[in-house]
Amino acid sequence: MNQSWHSNVAMDDAHVETQIGNVHGNVTIYSVSSNDPPQHKYRVGMYYLNGDMPRRAEQLIEEAAMHGRYRSNEVAYYWVLATLSDRTLDHLGQDEFAHLTSARAMVAEFPSDPWRQAFDVVIELINCISEEEPGSLDDKRMSAALTAYQALPRQRQDEIRRHLEMIMGGWLQDQLEELERDHVKEMRISGHRRDRVWKFFEPDPEPPRRILPPRPVLDPGKRFTVITGAVLGGLGALGMFGLMVSGSPLALSAVLTLVCAWAVAVFKFGLPQRLETRNSSAAGWPTEFGVSVSLSVERLFDRAGPSDPVAARQWQWASAPTRARLKAELIHLYGGDQRSASSIKWLIMWHAKNTAGQFSAGVQLTPSGPPVAVVAGTAALVLAGLIALVGTASVSFIGMLGSGIMLGLGAAIAWSDTLDYLAAVIDHPRASAETHRRFVAEQQEHERWSGVLADRPTDLEMAMWLDYDKMAIKSQALKDYGLSNRDVVAHLTLTEADVPCQRARVLYGPWRYSAYKVLLFLLTDGGVRQVTVRLNFATANTHNEERTTFRYEVIASAKVAEASVRFENGRRKVTTGDEIRFYEQPNLVLSRTFRLSLVNAQPIDVIVDNYQEGLLDRMQEDINYLYALALDVSGVTGALRILEAVSAEGREWLANERARLRRRMRDFIQSQKTGNTFDGARHLPKILPGIRPELPPTD
Repeated sequence: MNQSWHSNVAMDDAHVETQIGNVHGNVTIYSVSSNDPPQHKYRVGMYYLNGDMPRRAEQLIEEAAMHGRYRSNEVAYYWVLATLSDRTLDHLGQDEFAHLTSARAMVAEFPSDPWRQAFDVVIELINCISEEEPGSLDDKRMSAALTAYQALPRQRQDEIRRHLEMIMGGWLQDQLEELERDHVKEMRISGHRRDRVWKFFEPDPEPPRRILPPRPVLDPGKRFTVITGAVLGGLGALGMFGLMVSGSPLALSAVLTLVCAWAVAVFKFGLPQRLETRNSSAAGWPTEFGVSVSLSVERLFDRAGPSDPVAARQWQWASAPTRARLKAELIHLYGGDQRSASSIKWLIMWHAKNTAGQFSAGVQLTPSGPPVAVVAGTAALVLAGLIALVGTASVSFIGMLGSGIMLGLGAAIAWSDTLDYLAAVIDHPRASAETHRRFVAEQQEHERWSGVLADRPTDLEMAMWLDYDKMAIKSQALKDYGLSNRDVVAHLTLTEADVPCQRARVLYGPWRYSAYKVLLFLLTDGGVRQVTVRLNFATANTHNEERTTFRYEVIASAKVAEASVRFENGRRKVTTGDEIRFYEQPNLVLSRTFRLSLVNAQPIDVIVDNYQEGLLDRMQEDINYLYALALDVSGVTGALRILEAVSAEGREWLANERARLRRRMRDFIQSQKTGNTFDGARHLPKILPGIRPELPPTD
């Protein structure tokens, strides 16, 4: 595979965080190993089914039932649902019919129970569909099937409605939609969706790490200069002291008093500020993690500051030292094992809010100029030096000159390093206490934020909500066009990210988005009705609906191809095939796209999820599996088969499709009579998607 496929470029105003997304690596519901027991494979298969990934579910449930001999009415029921889910009737082949037959043989092994009743309802609904298409509609049988459906527990009804959405049609689906209209509305906002969806896109918070202030230590080079300077300065000071004792005791008293005043000012005020000024210096961060931290700190601090433009500029200037210091600390603490700042976003937000609160309260954030006491102390030291020079010169000019030179050389050599070391020694107890207090506060914030995210939606809930959204969009489109399900030969629903948006996923799972672009195709006798809507996933609201109609003859081709996505002036431009080489690589986002080409019209493109190098676990996940998963979840796999046939057959597709449906119905009816079971060993791939044989069993 071309390595460049995993590159990504944020164009215009797109945030890097939005482009990258978050992977919840601690969620392993889709993790399974080839040597896991059948119970675990079945459980993971159920997760895949509820996560709207039925092809993976079908494989795992079949593996558990036929090879692991994990069998029950419940297993048979879910095996049938997985086999039928996201398939139209003409997509059922001999293998699928054999699955259904094997499931029927399985339920014959066990006494009747609620699972058997649910299984029977599914089979009876398919029987009703097979009778409805040829026109031999049996009203009594249809009504009895609907009555049996309504008698099932609510959860079973929801499962059947979700997973038979593609295969059902006509009068039966019209009746079900009428019965379920209010329930679909309720399910779209169930589970406090509007209050919880945003949490799915928040990264898992990395626990805080304690800063340990280093003990003040002089490195060998500085130790030599300090000792040398101290010796020279000490000899010079002793020389001056001796001269002043013999010549002017009164001047000596004045000098000592002034030096003591300087020492008090420096040790009490000057040294702490000196360390603060040194620690607030900014630096560049060339590493990937360093750049991520720097961008996150700047963005989150800007967001936490005032909205007024003048106050915002003051806030940027005032918080600059805090930002620089925080960047350095985070890179030091987390840079060894992190590639993105997303996991410490919560920590940056907390510091940004605290700093903004201090700014609003009028707390001084930037190091101020020297305090008055330090200025006065410096003046006292200068005055003491002048008095000492005059006093010693009156006794011995040569002695004053020699002592002054040694004292000056000592100060020049060791002054800065000595003050830095003394500042570190004095500040170390305070810094240790401050870092402990900060660490405790960060732990409390981490606990609070983890509590906020505790009810984060599961991947299964995200899939369920999207399924009900697609049902509602389809029902509204039928209403707008004045159609019923009896007027629709087939329908296709495709989804892609509505950029810019947030995205996140769990390990082995597909990307989930905070905003979707949903494309619905209604294939009718009169042509294709196509509806495109934007879906705000957090609120379940749709907007910017676009509708178009075209004949079957204008569909030139349908394919999945390598594509580049280029953003120009905020508008997306998709190119495929050889056209890609005409653009410069750095300006492109490379991915895969489903393209429906129309004669004399703009193509319809659906971008398939992009998986970058840093967004998968190379020890467990496989990029090819993830791309296949993306094709399934986006609806491209099912749409490709139908639209390829339409592009090849044109208007004749209608008659051919009905003929194929009749053949499939006869095959289904015949399969119920023959009772041929499925030989799973002959059909199973060597490695199922999501299974890594070389891995040890996972818990």
